[in-house]
Amino acid sequence: MAAFIIYAIRWALTLTLLYSLYRLLLRRETFHRLNRAVLLAILVVSPLLPLVPLHTDSPTALDAMFTRIEALPNSSINPASSNQTSPPSEGLGEALQDRCMRYGAYIYIIGIVIALATYLFRVLALVRVIRRSRRITHELVPDRVHLMLDMRIKQPSSWMRWIFIGPIDLKQNAETVLRHELAHVRMKHSWDVVLCDLTCRLLWCLPFAWMLRQDLVDVHEFQADEAVLQGGVKLEDYEHLLVRKAVRTQALPIMNTLRRGAVKKRFAMMHSRRSSRWSRLKLLYLVPALAACLWVSAQAEEYKVYLNGKLWASLKADTFLIDGRPVTREEMDAIDPGTIKSINVLHSQKTVAIETEPEVVMEAEQMPQFPGGDAAFKQYMAHHLRYPKAAAENGVKGTVKVQYIVETDGRITHVQAFDSPSEETDAVAYSYGATDKQPSQDKVDEGRRALREAAEELIRGMPPFEPGRQNGKPVRVQLTTSLNYM
Repeated sequence: MAAFIIYAIRWALTLTLLYSLYRLLLRRETFHRLNRAVLLAILVVSPLLPLVPLHTDSPTALDAMFTRIEALPNSSINPASSNQTSPPSEGLGEALQDRCMRYGAYIYIIGIVIALATYLFRVLALVRVIRRSRRITHELVPDRVHLMLDMRIKQPSSWMRWIFIGPIDLKQNAETVLRHELAHVRMKHSWDVVLCDLTCRLLWCLPFAWMLRQDLVDVHEFQADEAVLQGGVKLEDYEHLLVRKAVRTQALPIMNTLRRGAVKKRFAMMHSRRSSRWSRLKLLYLVPALAACLWVSAQAEEYKVYLNGKLWASLKADTFLIDGRPVTREEMDAIDPGTIKSINVLHSQKTVAIETEPEVVMEAEQMPQFPGGDAAFKQYMAHHLRYPKAAAENGVKGTVKVQYIVETDGRITHVQAFDSPSEETDAVAYSYGATDKQPSQDKVDEGRRALREAAEELIRGMPPFEPGRQNGKPVRVQLTTSLNYM
């Protein structure tokens, strides 16, 4: 839901910006075909521009707000669940903002459902009008257009390829009315209205969407009026007809009717002078307007962070999310880097995969135990301890210490053998047998390396331990074992 709300906001902002400039610069021009094309372009482009993947180095103010909206499904309304490091008043304020945004989102979704249901009801009402009407013929109406007659129709209208007319208009004003409605049918104005109506229902709370719809309807009427006057109807007679029809009510707003649009505005347009060709240069406003719309849709470079195979955070430059909750840089810096095992950055996929490990303790309330206890451990060592050949050939012997970690499931990991830390221990740990020829330093190093490798192999081969426990829970414990190679 949060993704759709963010998309709807970007859509609304884009439509508002493009339409506002149209209303300021082009609305009063007499380029009806051009104005219709611009309005339709706004309807088509405004929902598509937010889908353009434009990224910035740092998040914009809008992007930061959208990041907060993204966190709503995972954030708690309870103020107690807010950041513990924040003052109580600040945490309460953030919780109140989250609650307002959450409830606003619910109201918006409910409004969409109601608006779409209302529109569907009007479509069904139109279907009932079509079914109850009788199709007739007229010399002005081509076969592909359905002329429908109904005694209850007081306002001539059209939708798609259907023209609806009452008996009075058929008898008194047939030619003028049919030329007007045929212009709507020929120029496919109903498709424009369908697109505009769907936009208005999805952006029902945006006044500019409804204003755009009214302007588009006005342009439709300007075009139809122009077609009627070009067909030979006198301007004075046509104006009288519009005045008489202006008092009629309109039953279905989704249909094109003779009195649709403001009559005064239509009269002014019919008497106005044609706009000069230079007025078309006003279309250049679309260049900076589209650039501004792209800025509205711009998003900071985002990386999905996966922690141990699960989505953990989304990083947007200076904006961070942990478990779906926006956090400060200080909180991000507070993460113990010692728990990070590996970080794999895939720039092409905007993905950061982090592998972490639980904290390792040196002492636990219950230390790890070899299966069978200490006696079994000594027996195991006595049975598996082997003196490596490379060490024997070079007269290297002594004690090797091995560090390793017993995991929470008892496995042995991170095995590492090392030389004794002090010279005194080294002297005891490594002595040389009586040989005719003392081995070189390289041979001694080879023998020591053989001892360490043998010790690590022995530890890795041990069966799983009973894991250590702290407060009743398994923990990772580091152990050290000394192996004597004498």
